Amino acid sequence: MYKWSPKPNTFRLKTDPSGCGDRWYDLACENNRTVLNLYSGKYQVEEINYQNYSIRVVDPGLKKGDCLSTSLYHLTSENFSYGDPYEWPYYWKFRTTVLMSCSKQINENNKFIPIIPCNSSINGGNSSSSSQSYHYALTGDGDSLQVGDLPGSCTIGKSIFSQMGADSEPEIRSMSDLQDQILLGIKLSFLQIPCIRECKVKGENCYMDYNVNSVKCGDPDSCKDWLDCVPIWVRGLVIILGVIFYSICTPIIGGIIVRALLGAVLCIVIYKLRLRHISKHDDTAKDIP
Repeated sequence: MYKWSPKPNTFRLKTDPSGCGDRWYDLACENNRTVLNLYSGKYQVEEINYQNYSIRVVDPGLKKGDCLSTSLYHLTSENFSYGDPYEWPYYWKFRTTVLMSCSKQINENNKFIPIIPCNSSINGGNSSSSSQSYHYALTGDGDSLQVGDLPGSCTIGKSIFSQMGADSEPEIRSMSDLQDQILLGIKLSFLQIPCIRECKVKGENCYMDYNVNSVKCGDPDSCKDWLDCVPIWVRGLVIILGVIFYSICTPIIGGIIVRALLGAVLCIVIYKLRLRHISKHDDTAKDIP
């Protein structure tokens, strides 16, 4: 196994000489701010962390002030794919903030944070000026934020994504607290390209372990144990034949077991195929020098 460590000069400015840094990680300098151009958007770089191989960026539309500003761009995990310089790891926790406009005030639920939107409408201009609207934000991670929490008098507007703060941080109770949270921005990983590049030279697959912030290369043809060396279709066939034989000997109990084991076999096959899909290089890896 091979463990990769990023070089301190991974990132470069576009104006740097060609021999400086990695061309996959170009940054720009605009108005004395470091900027990352990503998917037709321009994001302000707030931090580059070589300990966990992450870069933290903030949408330039987000500001701290007397009103709640919204993002200029819509960056989500759906933007990223295999072979991109950056990755949105699905197990890094992110906060979702949903903005809404309501025809009635919400007084009994402290989960709804009263806000003053900077724009005339947080719903893209769909709210009527003839009737008063009350604006709120609902924020949380994927587990705590539920669409069912939305009252019938409210209309969903924009969604803003940001990284989760520390567990020890106090609960968000005001618009000012919410602004501080949103301005943490998005944390992205820059492990993927170096992982593919280093392991491709060795003819091995790359594995990104975000639990320990490391990249390792492994031989795709090696077996971790004897069971891995047995083709998956052979394992499935043996199990099915065994189940059929047992069901013939004990029809009543066998019928129940057949259905249970066939379901288990199907789950195992899907799991193994998913692992194989994740570990193998995508065609885009061929274009990475």
